[in-house]
Amino acid sequence: MTSATSTHQRHVLVIGAHGVVGRAVSEHLVAQPDWTVTTAARRGPLEELFNGLQPPRHISLDLLDPDQATHALAESREITHLVYAGYAERSTMAAMVEPNLEMLANTLTALEAAAAALEHVVLIGGGKSYGEHLGPYKTPAKESDPRFLGPIFYNEQEDLLRERAHARGFGWTVLRPDGVFGPSTGSPMNILTSLAVFAAISRELGVPLRFPGSHGAWTALHQTTDADLLARAVEWALVAPSARDEIFNVINGDHFRWQHLWPDLAGFFDMPSAPPQPLSLQEQMSDKEPVWDRIVEKYNLRRTPYPAIASWPFVDGWLNTNYDMVQSTIKIRQAGFTCCQDTHTSLLRNLTNLRRNQLIP
Repeated sequence: MTSATSTHQRHVLVIGAHGVVGRAVSEHLVAQPDWTVTTAARRGPLEELFNGLQPPRHISLDLLDPDQATHALAESREITHLVYAGYAERSTMAAMVEPNLEMLANTLTALEAAAAALEHVVLIGGGKSYGEHLGPYKTPAKESDPRFLGPIFYNEQEDLLRERAHARGFGWTVLRPDGVFGPSTGSPMNILTSLAVFAAISRELGVPLRFPGSHGAWTALHQTTDADLLARAVEWALVAPSARDEIFNVINGDHFRWQHLWPDLAGFFDMPSAPPQPLSLQEQMSDKEPVWDRIVEKYNLRRTPYPAIASWPFVDGWLNTNYDMVQSTIKIRQAGFTCCQDTHTSLLRNLTNLRRNQLIP
């Protein structure tokens, strides 16, 4: 086992830097004087950070190619910490197991080959560990709850991480956020920008903002995780002794109902709302690319391709979850991470961030 580094020697590798989580973690840690940050992803480097700082050093690599991963990370001896937020989207949960497990395995193998002095790994999981994507589940869900019958790649990733950590002597932490609110483009799990694009297009077409999900979801108790809150939890987990070899839910700390949050979204875009009208966003928004292009030109927005700015199937799933989604945050609070965030404030702050950075009108 390696000895603990002093703060000025901490060098973290963030895998999946273009996703909602990876970007938030990268931007937060770049702003901290005690951390050196390197990012890695299939795509190129982060262009400019929303916090105004210079982007960190970036490594472009395909983690599904073990030889490429080993070559790309060969000069990573200085890496002391790893945040793994990589994700490979596939058509079914079963199909996602192999590639997502392989990417994590190839990352750990490549860092071992580089003789990296790895001390701690934070793995980003999620609420699907409790089966929330399958239907009503036991709430509040706790980290001690037994696993459900898969397939769910989170289980295989956690088992692999435990095995490698035991063999190599580094610590690990699994964080389980849910429905992260934060900026990104091209992420398959981004509800915030998708909702903003839906609202902007509705306004451009002169229609009120209608909740497109199910009537059950409109009134059910839901939850989310602010991206900045999660980034702070990651920083805490990387070094806190009480986080070593533990799993924690990371939720804002409150819960919400769409019937109460929806007026905030409409108000941000200064548009009227109307009663819910269930519909498939994947279908209804499939022909709206010309409208989005017109909005980009009209408001001089960043030229983000329509397929990269929104994730309609993911949002459809969220807005049709007609049962309570509640994860307990007692364990992480008792371990020492006590930060929280009001979800209504989180929504408006993150939308303002998107607008300030010219991603939405």
